[in-house]
Amino acid sequence: MKLIFYTIIFLIIISCTQQNIMIGKNILIKEFPQEINLTGGKLDITSIGVNALYVVDTFLICHKFYGLDDFFDIYSTNTLQSLGKFLSPGRGPNEFLSVAYEGQYYKDSLNTYLWIKDGSLMKLVLFNLTESIRQQKTILDSCIYLSNDCIGDSFIFGDTLVSIVNSSYNHILSTYDLKKDSLLQSPIIMLSDPFKNVGAYLLNMGNCLRPDHKKFASMMLYFNQINIFSPQFTDVITLSIYKPTVPIKEVSLIEERDRTWYFSDIAATNLYIYALYINHPSPYIHEFEKGVEILQFDWEGTPIRKFIITDNIINFILDIPKKCIYGFKMNEEIYKYDISDYL
Repeated sequence: MKLIFYTIIFLIIISCTQQNIMIGKNILIKEFPQEINLTGGKLDITSIGVNALYVVDTFLICHKFYGLDDFFDIYSTNTLQSLGKFLSPGRGPNEFLSVAYEGQYYKDSLNTYLWIKDGSLMKLVLFNLTESIRQQKTILDSCIYLSNDCIGDSFIFGDTLVSIVNSSYNHILSTYDLKKDSLLQSPIIMLSDPFKNVGAYLLNMGNCLRPDHKKFASMMLYFNQINIFSPQFTDVITLSIYKPTVPIKEVSLIEERDRTWYFSDIAATNLYIYALYINHPSPYIHEFEKGVEILQFDWEGTPIRKFIITDNIINFILDIPKKCIYGFKMNEEIYKYDISDYL
Protein backbone atom coordinates (compact mmCIF):
# COMPACT_ATOMS: atom_id res chain seq x y z
CA MET A 1 0.00 0.00 0.00
CA LYS A 2 2.80 2.44 0.87
CA LEU A 3 4.42 1.76 -2.50
CA ILE A 4 1.21 2.86 -4.22
CA PHE A 5 1.17 6.09 -2.21
CA TYR A 6 4.80 6.87 -3.07
CA THR A 7 4.06 6.23 -6.74
CA ILE A 8 1.16 8.67 -6.60
CA ILE A 9 3.33 11.31 -4.94
CA PHE A 10 6.02 10.90 -7.60
CA LEU A 11 3.44 11.33 -10.35
CA ILE A 12 2.09 14.41 -8.59
CA ILE A 13 5.52 16.00 -8.77
CA ILE A 14 6.03 15.13 -12.43
CA SER A 15 2.62 16.28 -13.61
CA CYS A 16 2.35 19.47 -11.59
CA THR A 17 5.56 20.83 -13.06
CA GLN A 18 3.89 20.59 -16.47
CA GLN A 19 0.40 21.84 -15.79
CA ASN A 20 -1.29 24.94 -14.44
CA ILE A 21 -4.64 24.18 -12.84
CA MET A 22 -6.22 27.03 -14.81
CA ILE A 23 -5.35 25.02 -17.92
CA GLY A 24 -6.90 21.72 -18.90
CA LYS A 25 -10.43 20.55 -19.51
CA ASN A 26 -12.79 23.36 -18.61
CA ILE A 27 -16.52 22.79 -18.22
CA LEU A 28 -18.89 25.75 -18.12
CA ILE A 29 -21.90 24.86 -15.97
CA LYS A 30 -24.84 27.16 -16.52
CA GLU A 31 -27.55 25.09 -14.87
CA PHE A 32 -28.20 21.96 -12.81
CA PRO A 33 -30.54 19.12 -13.74
CA GLN A 34 -32.29 19.29 -10.38
CA GLU A 35 -32.96 22.11 -7.92
CA ILE A 36 -33.96 21.23 -4.37
CA ASN A 37 -35.16 23.68 -1.75
CA LEU A 38 -33.94 22.68 1.70
CA THR A 39 -35.47 23.91 4.93
CA GLY A 40 -33.39 23.34 8.02
CA GLY A 41 -34.08 23.11 11.69
CA LYS A 42 -31.97 24.97 14.24
CA LEU A 43 -30.14 22.65 16.63
CA ASP A 44 -29.94 23.16 20.37
CA ILE A 45 -26.15 23.38 20.24
CA THR A 46 -24.09 26.29 21.48
CA SER A 47 -20.45 26.41 20.40
CA ILE A 48 -19.18 29.94 20.89
CA GLY A 49 -16.54 30.82 18.31
CA VAL A 50 -17.24 27.92 15.91
CA ASN A 51 -15.54 28.25 12.50
CA ALA A 52 -15.96 24.80 10.95
CA LEU A 53 -17.93 21.58 11.37
CA TYR A 54 -16.82 17.97 10.92
CA VAL A 55 -18.56 14.63 11.23
CA VAL A 56 -16.39 11.70 12.31
CA ASP A 57 -18.23 8.43 12.84
CA THR A 58 -21.01 9.37 15.33
CA PHE A 59 -19.35 12.60 16.47
CA LEU A 60 -20.12 16.16 15.41
CA ILE A 61 -17.05 18.33 15.91
CA CYS A 62 -17.31 22.11 16.23
CA HIS A 63 -13.88 23.50 15.43
CA LYS A 64 -12.97 26.90 16.88
CA PHE A 65 -9.94 28.25 15.02
CA TYR A 66 -9.00 30.67 17.79
CA GLY A 67 -9.18 28.15 20.62
CA LEU A 68 -11.88 29.92 22.62
CA ASP A 69 -12.00 27.72 25.77
CA ASP A 70 -10.78 24.79 23.65
CA PHE A 71 -10.34 24.13 19.93
CA PHE A 72 -12.91 21.29 19.71
CA ASP A 73 -16.44 21.08 21.08
CA ILE A 74 -17.73 17.56 20.42
CA TYR A 75 -21.34 16.35 20.30
CA SER A 76 -23.05 13.04 19.62
CA THR A 77 -24.80 12.89 16.25
CA ASN A 78 -27.22 10.39 17.82
CA THR A 79 -28.36 12.53 20.74
CA LEU A 80 -26.80 15.96 20.00
CA GLN A 81 -25.60 15.93 23.62
CA SER A 82 -22.22 17.44 24.49
CA LEU A 83 -19.40 14.90 24.84
CA GLY A 84 -16.77 17.36 26.00
CA LYS A 85 -14.23 20.02 25.02
CA PHE A 86 -10.72 19.10 23.87
CA LEU A 87 -7.42 20.40 22.47
CA SER A 88 -6.74 23.25 24.89
CA PRO A 89 -4.78 26.37 23.84
CA GLY A 90 -1.28 26.72 25.25
CA ARG A 91 2.30 25.51 24.90
CA GLY A 92 2.08 22.41 27.09
CA PRO A 93 2.66 18.84 25.83
CA ASN A 94 -1.04 18.29 25.08
CA GLU A 95 -1.82 21.89 24.17
CA PHE A 96 -1.93 23.82 20.89
CA LEU A 97 -1.42 27.32 19.55
CA SER A 98 -3.40 26.49 16.42
CA VAL A 99 -5.34 23.48 15.21
CA ALA A 100 -5.82 22.42 11.58
CA TYR A 101 -7.91 19.39 10.76
CA GLU A 102 -8.49 18.23 7.16
CA GLY A 103 -11.02 15.49 7.86
CA GLN A 104 -8.61 12.56 7.94
CA TYR A 105 -9.28 9.89 10.55
CA TYR A 106 -9.16 6.14 10.97
CA LYS A 107 -10.57 3.51 13.33
CA ASP A 108 -9.34 0.31 14.88
CA SER A 109 -11.27 -2.20 16.96
CA LEU A 110 -11.24 0.10 19.98
CA ASN A 111 -10.85 3.74 19.04
CA THR A 112 -11.25 6.50 16.47
CA TYR A 113 -8.18 8.66 15.75
CA LEU A 114 -7.81 12.06 14.06
CA TRP A 115 -4.69 13.59 12.46
CA ILE A 116 -4.33 17.10 13.87
CA LYS A 117 -1.73 19.67 12.86
CA ASP A 118 -0.52 22.69 14.83
CA GLY A 119 0.90 25.06 12.22
CA SER A 120 2.27 27.42 14.87
CA LEU A 121 4.21 24.84 16.84
CA MET A 122 4.72 22.75 13.65
CA LYS A 123 3.64 19.48 15.18
CA LEU A 124 1.49 16.67 13.81
CA VAL A 125 -0.40 14.62 16.38
CA LEU A 126 -2.69 11.61 16.46
CA PHE A 127 -5.66 12.62 18.59
CA ASN A 128 -7.38 9.65 20.22
CA LEU A 129 -10.96 10.86 20.00
CA THR A 130 -12.60 7.86 21.68
CA GLU A 131 -10.26 7.71 24.65
CA SER A 132 -10.34 11.50 25.08
CA ILE A 133 -14.12 11.41 25.43
CA ARG A 134 -13.87 8.45 27.81
CA GLN A 135 -11.34 10.18 30.07
CA GLN A 136 -12.64 13.73 29.46
CA LYS A 137 -9.18 15.04 28.65
CA THR A 138 -7.06 15.34 25.51
CA ILE A 139 -5.27 12.06 24.74
CA LEU A 140 -2.55 12.10 22.05
CA ASP A 141 -1.16 8.78 20.86
CA SER A 142 1.77 10.25 18.93
CA CYS A 143 3.44 13.57 18.12
CA ILE A 144 5.74 14.40 15.21
CA TYR A 145 7.54 17.73 15.02
CA LEU A 146 7.70 19.07 11.47
CA SER A 147 10.04 21.33 9.55
CA ASN A 148 8.86 24.64 8.11
CA ASP A 149 8.58 22.89 4.73
CA CYS A 150 5.28 21.43 5.96
CA ILE A 151 3.20 24.58 6.27
CA GLY A 152 -0.25 24.66 4.67
CA ASP A 153 -3.18 22.26 4.30
CA SER A 154 -1.79 18.80 5.00
CA PHE A 155 -2.91 15.33 3.95
CA ILE A 156 -1.31 12.06 5.01
CA PHE A 157 -0.61 9.14 2.67
CA GLY A 158 1.12 6.39 4.64
CA ASP A 159 4.44 7.91 5.71
CA THR A 160 4.14 10.87 3.33
CA LEU A 161 2.73 14.29 4.19
CA VAL A 162 1.35 16.30 1.27
CA SER A 163 1.10 20.05 1.98
CA ILE A 164 -0.72 22.58 -0.16
CA VAL A 165 -0.17 26.23 0.68
CA ASN A 166 -1.09 29.59 -0.77
CA SER A 167 2.21 31.45 -0.60
CA SER A 168 1.88 35.05 -1.72
CA TYR A 169 1.05 34.84 -5.44
CA ASN A 170 1.88 31.13 -5.83
CA HIS A 171 -0.02 28.00 -4.85
CA ILE A 172 2.61 25.46 -3.82
CA LEU A 173 2.56 21.70 -3.23
CA SER A 174 5.27 19.91 -1.24
CA THR A 175 5.72 16.28 -0.24
CA TYR A 176 7.48 15.31 2.98
CA ASP A 177 8.80 11.96 4.21
CA LEU A 178 7.72 11.69 7.84
CA LYS A 179 10.06 8.79 8.59
CA LYS A 180 13.16 10.38 7.09
CA ASP A 181 12.16 13.89 8.24
CA SER A 182 12.93 15.41 4.86
CA LEU A 183 11.34 16.70 1.67
CA LEU A 184 10.83 14.06 -1.00
CA GLN A 185 11.32 16.68 -3.72
CA SER A 186 11.63 20.44 -3.97
CA PRO A 187 8.26 22.22 -3.65
CA ILE A 188 6.51 22.79 -6.96
CA ILE A 189 4.22 25.60 -8.10
CA MET A 190 0.69 24.38 -8.80
CA LEU A 191 -0.80 27.72 -9.72
CA SER A 192 0.75 31.16 -10.13
CA ASP A 193 -0.73 34.63 -10.43
CA PRO A 194 0.87 36.04 -13.61
CA PHE A 195 0.38 39.59 -12.31
CA LYS A 196 2.25 38.78 -9.09
CA ASN A 197 -0.12 40.53 -6.69
CA VAL A 198 2.21 40.09 -3.73
CA GLY A 199 0.32 39.77 -0.45
CA ALA A 200 -3.09 39.74 -2.15
CA TYR A 201 -3.58 35.96 -1.81
CA LEU A 202 -5.96 35.93 -4.75
CA LEU A 203 -5.62 32.20 -5.30
CA ASN A 204 -7.01 31.05 -1.95
CA MET A 205 -8.41 27.55 -2.28
CA GLY A 206 -10.10 25.15 0.08
CA ASN A 207 -9.06 21.55 -0.56
CA CYS A 208 -10.75 18.23 0.16
CA LEU A 209 -9.54 14.69 -0.28
CA ARG A 210 -11.84 11.98 -1.57
CA PRO A 211 -12.27 9.40 1.24
CA ASP A 212 -10.65 6.66 -0.85
CA HIS A 213 -7.59 8.96 -1.33
CA LYS A 214 -7.79 8.74 -5.13
CA LYS A 215 -8.65 12.34 -5.98
CA PHE A 216 -8.57 15.90 -4.67
CA ALA A 217 -11.02 18.71 -5.28
CA SER A 218 -10.68 22.38 -4.48
CA MET A 219 -13.00 25.34 -4.35
CA MET A 220 -11.73 28.87 -4.96
CA LEU A 221 -12.65 31.80 -2.79
CA TYR A 222 -12.41 34.69 -5.26
CA PHE A 223 -13.10 32.77 -8.48
CA ASN A 224 -16.27 31.00 -9.59
CA GLN A 225 -14.37 27.78 -10.17
CA ILE A 226 -14.05 24.23 -8.82
CA ASN A 227 -10.91 22.19 -9.61
CA ILE A 228 -10.84 18.39 -9.80
CA PHE A 229 -7.48 16.63 -9.83
CA SER A 230 -7.15 13.21 -11.44
CA PRO A 231 -5.86 10.20 -9.42
CA GLN A 232 -2.24 10.77 -10.45
CA PHE A 233 -2.65 14.54 -10.96
CA THR A 234 -1.90 14.06 -14.67
CA ASP A 235 -5.12 15.83 -15.61
CA VAL A 236 -7.19 18.67 -14.18
CA ILE A 237 -10.84 19.46 -14.75
CA THR A 238 -11.99 22.98 -13.96
CA LEU A 239 -15.66 23.78 -13.51
CA SER A 240 -16.68 27.38 -14.19
CA ILE A 241 -19.97 28.05 -12.46
CA TYR A 242 -22.76 30.00 -14.24
CA LYS A 243 -20.30 32.02 -16.35
CA PRO A 244 -16.65 31.78 -17.49
CA THR A 245 -14.17 32.04 -14.63
CA VAL A 246 -13.57 35.62 -13.53
CA PRO A 247 -10.15 36.82 -14.82
CA ILE A 248 -7.35 37.22 -12.27
CA LYS A 249 -6.66 40.77 -13.42
CA GLU A 250 -10.26 41.77 -12.82
CA VAL A 251 -10.23 40.38 -9.28
CA SER A 252 -6.90 42.01 -8.44
CA LEU A 253 -8.34 45.48 -9.15
CA ILE A 254 -11.09 45.08 -6.55
CA GLU A 255 -10.51 46.04 -2.92
CA GLU A 256 -10.32 42.95 -0.73
CA ARG A 257 -13.37 43.85 1.34
CA ASP A 258 -15.43 44.17 -1.84
CA ARG A 259 -14.23 41.04 -3.63
CA THR A 260 -16.93 38.45 -4.20
CA TRP A 261 -16.60 35.25 -2.22
CA TYR A 262 -17.84 32.63 -4.63
CA PHE A 263 -17.25 29.52 -2.51
CA SER A 264 -16.72 29.20 1.22
CA ASP A 265 -16.54 25.43 1.81
CA ILE A 266 -16.19 22.06 0.07
CA ALA A 267 -16.81 18.43 1.05
CA ALA A 268 -16.64 15.09 -0.72
CA THR A 269 -17.73 11.47 -0.74
CA ASN A 270 -16.31 8.76 -2.98
CA LEU A 271 -19.11 9.51 -5.45
CA TYR A 272 -19.66 13.25 -5.27
CA ILE A 273 -18.27 16.71 -4.59
CA TYR A 274 -20.35 19.29 -2.69
CA ALA A 275 -19.42 22.99 -2.71
CA LEU A 276 -21.00 25.86 -0.79
CA TYR A 277 -21.66 28.70 -3.22
CA ILE A 278 -22.38 32.01 -1.50
CA ASN A 279 -21.60 34.53 -4.29
CA HIS A 280 -21.34 37.51 -1.97
CA PRO A 281 -18.68 40.00 -0.79
CA SER A 282 -16.96 38.89 2.41
CA PRO A 283 -19.77 37.79 4.74
CA TYR A 284 -17.58 38.68 7.72
CA ILE A 285 -17.78 42.35 6.72
CA HIS A 286 -21.02 42.82 4.80
CA GLU A 287 -24.61 42.12 5.73
CA PHE A 288 -25.38 38.65 4.44
CA GLU A 289 -29.00 37.54 4.23
CA LYS A 290 -29.43 36.31 0.66
CA GLY A 291 -29.29 32.54 1.07
CA VAL A 292 -26.81 30.11 -0.46
CA GLU A 293 -26.53 27.04 -2.68
CA ILE A 294 -24.78 23.72 -2.15
CA LEU A 295 -23.73 22.48 -5.58
CA GLN A 296 -23.29 18.76 -6.21
CA PHE A 297 -21.08 17.24 -8.94
CA ASP A 298 -19.64 13.84 -9.70
CA TRP A 299 -15.88 13.41 -9.96
CA GLU A 300 -15.95 13.90 -13.74
CA GLY A 301 -17.44 17.36 -13.26
CA THR A 302 -20.99 16.47 -14.25
CA PRO A 303 -23.54 18.62 -12.39
CA ILE A 304 -26.00 16.52 -10.40
CA ARG A 305 -28.17 18.96 -8.46
CA LYS A 306 -28.11 22.08 -6.35
CA PHE A 307 -29.62 22.52 -2.92
CA ILE A 308 -31.09 25.99 -2.38
CA ILE A 309 -30.90 27.09 1.26
CA THR A 310 -32.52 30.28 2.51
CA ASP A 311 -30.33 30.34 5.64
CA ASN A 312 -27.08 32.27 5.22
CA ILE A 313 -24.80 29.41 6.28
CA ILE A 314 -21.08 29.90 5.63
CA ASN A 315 -19.84 26.39 6.43
CA PHE A 316 -21.31 22.90 6.09
CA ILE A 317 -20.55 19.22 6.50
CA LEU A 318 -22.22 16.01 5.32
CA ASP A 319 -23.35 13.29 7.69
CA ILE A 320 -23.85 10.33 5.36
CA PRO A 321 -25.02 7.82 8.01
CA LYS A 322 -27.62 10.29 9.28
CA LYS A 323 -28.42 11.43 5.70
CA CYS A 324 -28.23 15.09 6.51
CA ILE A 325 -26.20 18.27 6.17
CA TYR A 326 -25.13 20.45 9.08
CA GLY A 327 -24.37 24.12 8.51
CA PHE A 328 -23.74 27.17 10.65
CA LYS A 329 -24.39 30.88 10.23
CA MET A 330 -22.21 33.82 11.19
CA ASN A 331 -24.18 34.15 14.42
CA GLU A 332 -22.97 30.58 15.21
CA GLU A 333 -26.43 29.02 15.00
CA ILE A 334 -26.17 25.45 13.70
CA TYR A 335 -28.82 24.01 11.37
CA LYS A 336 -29.60 20.51 10.16
CA TYR A 337 -30.99 19.70 6.68
CA ASP A 338 -32.51 16.37 5.69
CA ILE A 339 -31.15 15.02 2.37
CA SER A 340 -32.30 11.41 2.80
CA ASP A 341 -34.12 11.52 -0.56
CA TYR A 342 -30.91 12.48 -2.40
CA LEU A 343 -28.33 9.99 -1.15
